[in-house]
Amino acid sequence: MAGVLQVVKDSINLVILLFGIVLTALLFYNGSKLSSHKSRIDEAVSRKNKKWAVNPVDGTVMDEDDVDAAITPDTIRKYERDFNKDCALHNVFSQLIPIFPLMGILGTVAGLMLEVNSQDINGMMASMDTALSSTFFGLIFAILLKFVDAIFPSRIIEDVDVMLEDYSKKLDLAEMIQKLRA
Repeated sequence: MAGVLQVVKDSINLVILLFGIVLTALLFYNGSKLSSHKSRIDEAVSRKNKKWAVNPVDGTVMDEDDVDAAITPDTIRKYERDFNKDCALHNVFSQLIPIFPLMGILGTVAGLMLEVNSQDINGMMASMDTALSSTFFGLIFAILLKFVDAIFPSRIIEDVDVMLEDYSKKLDLAEMIQKLRA
C-alpha cells in the first residue's frame, strides 16, 4: 500500500498539470471548430438563394435565382449533423472537468496517509506539500476550465441551437403555407 501511495504522491501533480494542459488545448480546438460550424450555419440559414446583377438597359438592380448556390433544408441538416458531432465531443470534454478536484483529493489523501506513516519531519513536510499542492492544482484547473467552457464553447452551442430552432420553425411554416395553397 505504501508503494502505491508513494507513486501517487510522486506523480499526481505532474498528471494534473499535463492533463489540464491537454484538456485546455482540446477545449479551445473544439471551440474553434464549433465556431466555424456556427459561421457556416449562420451563413446558410440567412442566405438568400439569389444573385444580383445590374440591368444593362436601365441600370436597375435585378435579382434571380442562383441555382449553383442553392441552400436546401438537406444542406442545413448536413451542417447540423456535423455540428452535433463536435457538440458530442465538447460534452465529453466538459464531463472531464470534475476529474481535477478528484485528482487533487487523491493527492491530498495519499500525502496525508504518507504523513501519518512518516518517521521524520522532512518526510512529513514533503507529504504535506503534496497534499496541499495537488488540491491546489486540481482546483485551479477545474475553475479555469469550467470558466473557459462556460464562456466559449457553451455559448456557441446555445447560439446555434437558437438559430436552428428558428430555421426549423420557418421551414415548418413554409411547408404549411405550401400545403394550404395546394
